[in-house]
Amino acid sequence: MNPRLAILSGGRAGTVEPLTGAVSSIGRHATCRVRLDADQDTEVSNRHAVIQKKDGVWTVRDLGSINGTYLNGTRISAEQPLNDGDLLRLGASGPELQFLVSDRAPVAEPTREPVAFQPAKPALSAEELNRIMEEEHAGQLARDAARAARRRQVIRLVSSVAGAVLVVSAALFLWRQQVAKRAAREAHLLLLATADSMMASVAELQVMVPAMRASLDSSRQAATRLRAALEEAGPGAPDSPAIMARLDSAITRERDIARAAEFDAVAVAVPSQAAVGLVVARYADGSTALATGFGVRRDGSGGVLLTTRQVVVDPQGNAPVQVLLLMPGVAQPLTAQVVATHSTEDVSLLRVSLRGGIQVVQGLAWKEPPVAAGTPLAIVGYAPPITPPADGDWRKAAVSVTTATGTAARVAAEFVTVDGWGSSVGAGSPVIDAEGLVAGIIATAAPSAGGRLYDAVPMKFALELLDQLQ
Repeated sequence: MNPRLAILSGGRAGTVEPLTGAVSSIGRHATCRVRLDADQDTEVSNRHAVIQKKDGVWTVRDLGSINGTYLNGTRISAEQPLNDGDLLRLGASGPELQFLVSDRAPVAEPTREPVAFQPAKPALSAEELNRIMEEEHAGQLARDAARAARRRQVIRLVSSVAGAVLVVSAALFLWRQQVAKRAAREAHLLLLATADSMMASVAELQVMVPAMRASLDSSRQAATRLRAALEEAGPGAPDSPAIMARLDSAITRERDIARAAEFDAVAVAVPSQAAVGLVVARYADGSTALATGFGVRRDGSGGVLLTTRQVVVDPQGNAPVQVLLLMPGVAQPLTAQVVATHSTEDVSLLRVSLRGGIQVVQGLAWKEPPVAAGTPLAIVGYAPPITPPADGDWRKAAVSVTTATGTAARVAAEFVTVDGWGSSVGAGSPVIDAEGLVAGIIATAAPSAGGRLYDAVPMKFALELLDQLQ
């Protein structure tokens, strides 16, 4: 017996819809195979769910609906198999449907109480939704082709051969045009529904940091413009996939900003703050270069620190005549020696002497890549500008470590671009992940981003220098 859906509650309660194809969409839109009442069933999305037959097994899947799809009382996040008599619910208090295959399963009574609300699961990607849509179109094409074949047989019985050929040819041409237009319309509506679902998932995000709030507002405005451009493009537009990809990128940006707003950078930085110092390099021409440095190895007589190469090598390739290090909790500046400088990357090693040893950071992230794009980060260092003491006595300098929140905006094998929020970030500052591990060292600020984007050198290059000390 053919499978069917018995609608138990809602605006179409009491009706039974046969599932005649391999793919059947469910929703309020007029093109859905199983259409719910557009006025009464308000919890149902335009394209809410889809039932498919794969390898002889019937399955159900949610199409990124706002209120979710429930199978036997449980909200589904992925494709689930259907058994004879299973109950579906579109939204926690939406209409109920029963999947029936045989006559053995009795038609259930509608549930009077809504199911318990369950949090939304990640929406389907545009690629998955497009694939499901294409499968449904293929089934429709097959059914339409069968109907067209039956019409051609009738025409051949009542018409001459020449007339029949002419009529069938014209009918096929019109049919193909209609199918193509309908497929384009449905694909366009599905893209718009996906865009609306994605935008709704981040609509309530709020942040308090002014720089983050400005970026969040900018991303939302971009998403709104892209949604309007997607609608204006119309069915079958060749640039719709590109617009959708840019919209997905804008939504991802909003989520990354929200993650950074919830990230406690200060708590992550505390275990390593005592290991972060200010490097002061004096050159023969009287100039002074400043950067952040941080301890990575210690012994009873001092230890080794990482800093940026640009503080110990000037643009002409000259070395400083003196390098000092100001460390938290150490009253006097420490004299430092440059022990290694990377040949291509912006990393150098310093060594200082201190009875009992220096403080070191909590740990280093040696993995590749050190972080994933979108990961929130803590940046610890001495923020510019720093004014040197008038008399050159750095014991009198009033400087302190600051902590900023950032996000890994781009991750590559040779660098990590960090999107910094709040205070400025100094070169040489460690970039620390949620586990307290240093993932990179700040090299330079990108001027195209107004000084907010920073390139960080991954720790694998620091390991190359540290290996030379073995």
